[in-house]
Amino acid sequence: MRALVLRNYSERTIESYVAWVRDLARYHRRAPSALTQEEQQAYLYYLVTERKLAPSTCNVAINALRSYYRLVEGVARERIRLALPRPRTGWRLPEVLGTEEVERLIAHAPQPRHRTFLMTVYGTGLRLSEATHLRGRDIDSARMQVRVRAGKGDKDRYTVLSPVLLAELRAHWKRARCRDWLFANRRGDGPVCAATGRYAYKTAARRAGITKAGGIHLLRHSFATHLLEGGMNLAVIQRLLGHADLHTTARYLHLSTRGAGEWRSPLDLIEPRIPPGMDGAPG
Repeated sequence: MRALVLRNYSERTIESYVAWVRDLARYHRRAPSALTQEEQQAYLYYLVTERKLAPSTCNVAINALRSYYRLVEGVARERIRLALPRPRTGWRLPEVLGTEEVERLIAHAPQPRHRTFLMTVYGTGLRLSEATHLRGRDIDSARMQVRVRAGKGDKDRYTVLSPVLLAELRAHWKRARCRDWLFANRRGDGPVCAATGRYAYKTAARRAGITKAGGIHLLRHSFATHLLEGGMNLAVIQRLLGHADLHTTARYLHLSTRGAGEWRSPLDLIEPRIPPGMDGAPG
């Protein structure tokens, strides 16, 4: 843990990595430092074949174990890569809510503070943890921006502030008697937990009849997709989302329906000649 703290890893990442190293030790009932490459790979094989974890989850485990062996045991990177290979992963597109679905979701929020939180996530494209840690000083009404402090990768950035959201946040500030945190815990001395944000989305989605998979993160995907469909430049969306790689943002090109009405199949460009007796309906 100390090695991760010194390198300024996030608290959530540290907890996850430590849990995976402990799981490795529990599986073999031996210290990870005493394990051979074959035993390390046997653990990964167990994750895939017996626990049937998704490739993305296995990659988190691999990141944790690679960090441990590199930072704590001092094993060379090349050797670690051979001992802990990554599984092949496919390309999965996330679900996206339509604008009408977003309206229904917000309208069915269980409480006013939940409505404000959902509007904030959708209106800014913030990650759940970023939204829960917003403070009053992060709202720049003069420049109509929201400052994200220590986002993913411990990087600050700015995202857009809608006039509609600004009015909602001002009403929420008075209604909730906020002092510092926009979405405070019950004691008022810290941010609300992420579970509250998940509850707000899950409850509102159930009441609104929305069954798309993905949880509250769908609002972030919807934010990016709707901006792209509105004509915003992909590089600007990348900056708003805080993506390090434009390739990550580019997947929203596959989700956008912008210009879909102009799409034509090449079959529409020809006139197929159907032989006599072959014009029956599809079976």
